Amino acid sequence: MKFQIFALFTATILFCGCSSPKFTANHGFEILQGLGGSNRAVDGIDFWEDGTPLQKYRVLGTIDENHDGGKGLSALFGSDRDEAIAKIARQQGGDAVIVAGAAPSTQDEQGHTHQRLKLLTLIKYVN
Repeated sequence: MKFQIFALFTATILFCGCSSPKFTANHGFEILQGLGGSNRAVDGIDFWEDGTPLQKYRVLGTIDENHDGGKGLSALFGSDRDEAIAKIARQQGGDAVIVAGAAPSTQDEQGHTHQRLKLLTLIKYVN
């Protein structure tokens, strides 16, 4: 019985506050020229965290990464979060994501941080 309570408590802590990244499509077809920057690859998807690719690209849409501050799987396993984003990027036909920014976190009276949002622009390289 104690093990079941512990397992339930652990599962609740791990999954509390997690939500899946969500994709929103862009319906424009404008071709943009990147200026360069630094990137890293996750499962074949480039993550441009500083700058943009030094080539032409088209914006496919945005991926909103939204979770409650510091709790859940995203806080414990950051690479798993990146893999989830890369999976969505591949499913939507993207080659890379540009990290567009993050909204500031808020804290409640108990000091718990809430609602951090990271905006990622999903792009397709154009040859």
